[in-house]
Amino acid sequence: MIAPSDRQDAVDRLRPLAGVVLLMFVLTLVLMASLCAAADDEARPLADEVVEHAKAVWDRGAVTTALEILDQGLGVHPEAVILHKVRGDILSTFRNPQEAVQVYDRVLAEQPAALDVRWAKWGLLVRWGQEEVAIAELHNIARSDAKNPLIHWRLAQELRKLDRLEESLESYKQAVQLMPDLLSWRLALARARFDVLDYQGADADLHHVLQHVVPGSPLELPAKNQLAQLYESMDRGRRFTPVLTPTATATQLKEWAALRSEAWKLFEAGRFQEGEPIYRKLLALNPSDPIATHQLGLTLMQLGQCKEALAVFGNLSNLNPSEEDFADTTYRMGQCYVELERWEEAFVHFQILYDAAVEFEQANKDVPFPAGIRVLAKEKIARWLDKVRPHVPELVKLKEEEAKAEKQSVNSTSAPSEDALYAKAVERLKPQKTLDTGAAIAGRDADFSWFRFVIPATKIVRDDSPTGAHEFIPLYPGDTFPTTQPEIYVVFKLVSDSFDAVPLTARCGLETSDMAEDPLTTVQDRVMTTTNDRSGYFLLTPPKSSWTPGYYRCGLFAGEQTSAYSYVDEVRFRVIEPNRP
Repeated sequence: MIAPSDRQDAVDRLRPLAGVVLLMFVLTLVLMASLCAAADDEARPLADEVVEHAKAVWDRGAVTTALEILDQGLGVHPEAVILHKVRGDILSTFRNPQEAVQVYDRVLAEQPAALDVRWAKWGLLVRWGQEEVAIAELHNIARSDAKNPLIHWRLAQELRKLDRLEESLESYKQAVQLMPDLLSWRLALARARFDVLDYQGADADLHHVLQHVVPGSPLELPAKNQLAQLYESMDRGRRFTPVLTPTATATQLKEWAALRSEAWKLFEAGRFQEGEPIYRKLLALNPSDPIATHQLGLTLMQLGQCKEALAVFGNLSNLNPSEEDFADTTYRMGQCYVELERWEEAFVHFQILYDAAVEFEQANKDVPFPAGIRVLAKEKIARWLDKVRPHVPELVKLKEEEAKAEKQSVNSTSAPSEDALYAKAVERLKPQKTLDTGAAIAGRDADFSWFRFVIPATKIVRDDSPTGAHEFIPLYPGDTFPTTQPEIYVVFKLVSDSFDAVPLTARCGLETSDMAEDPLTTVQDRVMTTTNDRSGYFLLTPPKSSWTPGYYRCGLFAGEQTSAYSYVDEVRFRVIEPNRP
């Protein structure tokens, strides 16, 4: 029989041994659990592996299977953003964009600065005609990629399409501020200023282009044309309202039309006393009416109120009058100054008209004009000058001295040689080669195009409909590509179906200040749209082993010849070194 003390000693000896056994048992369980977990992790595919597998299946055309693979991957990695992104890309090729947009929004909630996702969402919205939402997404891209001038440029163009001209102008300003050396961009900025009636700013931009442009550049002629439009054209910009303001009510419009008709009848009948109050009421409704202003001034002259007529005529120059009305106003003001015996002002006005008449006569010496063409009557103006001259001998003497000095300057200048004259004549006959083959019309108002959209991308998918038509869908769109990019697709959609075979050409090259083309960096592609085609793409490959870094401008042409006459639109993208922001 064991004594109690011996039993206690035995228990004390076994207690440490039991602890060791228990510890070994726990460690064994932990080790087995770790091994099982490791084995389970090895059995789970990584998110990148799921993406590669799904893309490979998708490329083979098994769209449903690819989505199932992604759904299984999301069951294992529910927070893997890359899986959601690829799922959104696949869904974007479906004919209902809503689910793809929701997937992209979920990714952007996790990664707001993911530019590739924002571009993908924007491309999807543009394809489905959701213009306002697409503009909002472009604004997000512009905020995230503020130092990229191309995003501001595209945003400006898209805003113009929606007639949001004031917002578009601000985006143009940002783009030009980032790329001040590209004169073609400044031409577009000048047009944007012109359309919001910022004539002074447009004039400054156009003169900047003309001062810095290389002689013979394809930008020279468009800049001169825009400058002529600014000062000589009846087109005053898209925000110009030649009649009443857009806020006018239907009642006001009817009243204005009735008053204008009545005022003209009284004016034509010579009933000036009755017509004056009607013209004043007419101008109260629309102070910017140049015709009514001119006719009110004439009415006041007929009533012997030359002082008031001069005040009315003085406002006309700010109302965009026609050239004929402006010349007639200058003539009438001269007559009023004579009536008021303000001889110096009268001399200045008649002398301006006389100089213009002489210049016009010399410039059109051998030009036969059709019957009925109205020109300045030099003899009539000269008679008024003869009447005024005795009262302003100092001005007459000053004018004679100016004419004499000008004549001496012309005589002292050696006449150009025959060879110089011949070279100048030949130069005028030479076609502007750069304009014919390259830049075409720069700085144009390109709001109306053949294309609903033109999107650069790195991949395309073709969607075949049961009717036999097909649509090309841009994948991974953007405006920035690495120099190692093997292919760049320029995907377009026509405004309407093509009912005939029409060749389209894209010619892309590095954009420079003088718009000169470098054959080593210029790429070109042609496609043929067939019946019922509404979309297509140009395939651009690097002219050498890789792309030359820089900003590329692609002119799009209707036809096989890339000329100013077949130029229909443009698109831009940039190529940068890999891993460069």
